[in-house]
Amino acid sequence: MKRSRPSSASAETIAYNDDLLTQILIRIPAKHLLKLKLISKQWRSLISSLQFSLSHSLHHQNRGFLTPSALFLGIGNYYRPPFELPALPLTPDSRLPVLDFIVDPHFKILQSCNGLLLGHFYYNINERLRYFICNPTTRKFKMISFPVSQLGSLRAVNLAFDPMKSPHYNIICVRKLPSPNKRFGLYIYSSKSDEWDSSWISFRANEYIRFDHGVFCNGVFHWNSNGRKSLRFDLENKVLKKMPMLAPMFQAPQGSEDEDSRYFGESRGHLHLGVTYMPLCFKFNIFEMAADYSHWFLKYCLNLDDTMKAFPDLRLPVVDIYYGFHVLSVIRSEGEESKVVILLDFKAICYELKDGVLLNVNELKQCPETLNRCPLNYIGIQVYQYFETLSCV
Repeated sequence: MKRSRPSSASAETIAYNDDLLTQILIRIPAKHLLKLKLISKQWRSLISSLQFSLSHSLHHQNRGFLTPSALFLGIGNYYRPPFELPALPLTPDSRLPVLDFIVDPHFKILQSCNGLLLGHFYYNINERLRYFICNPTTRKFKMISFPVSQLGSLRAVNLAFDPMKSPHYNIICVRKLPSPNKRFGLYIYSSKSDEWDSSWISFRANEYIRFDHGVFCNGVFHWNSNGRKSLRFDLENKVLKKMPMLAPMFQAPQGSEDEDSRYFGESRGHLHLGVTYMPLCFKFNIFEMAADYSHWFLKYCLNLDDTMKAFPDLRLPVVDIYYGFHVLSVIRSEGEESKVVILLDFKAICYELKDGVLLNVNELKQCPETLNRCPLNYIGIQVYQYFETLSCV
């Protein structure tokens, strides 16, 4: 008895119907779709389209958010070959991309935002900073140009992107105006129009606001600050508003004398501050911003004592009063354990946030030329979440 073969007519119907083909292909992980683009010009055109990337992100979202699959650790000022970015996979099957497609190997990553990276190239005194956007998954890359009409000196460049709402991204440029004092200008670029907005926003701000260190969350860009207040920018309504920062030593563990480091980030629509303390203290706090931006509240309090007992070989380097212990990232999750990742003795240690249960300890990939430049207290390390997406640049 012969087996019945699928109708060739049915196969052709699917192959040449973009709607049916899209419903099949959006279920495939991004890394495999890159290979399928080679099958035909039709498939390449479909998978490379803005609408397909949006549909693919929406299909793979988890209750409105994508889930990072890895972390890049930024150490030092620039990455020069053969130096590599130490990377931490967050899932067993994480595929860590190589950034060798970036045209100039002397670069620095500045920000990660839902699958896209913002960075700039090494420059000397005779050159201006050259900024770029790239997608490590698709290995696509684009330079950013700034109109000569923009006033003031460049203070920071930020990236705002939400693939759940649009396949397009925005770039926020903050410039320090020549006069009067404490006056800044804010300029906005849209990838949809491939143009900078003709209008710009002038505002006053204190120097302690870190315009070079911010996160995009719920349609709003938030800037970190070394003071008691900062700013947030509602991108859709183009409105700047004040934002409180956490008071020093707020709800600090008993016996601590000062803060050692702060982590500022977001996950699944929640804005976080992770604080470590000194002298030697194995407790650290994770704070969350209230939905109405009225205050920060203590969300999690964790203790490293059990880890130090379970792993007696872990070294805690000491330089004067500083200790080698740093919060790398807070990763919230729905349906799975939320976790915090800390760096200790060149090991990334993952904790389950709710009960403080140790999940795993990962040895970072040894990149001696890079890691040897890392200060013992890990101050200055930046963490960039990696998402596998097809988002266009």
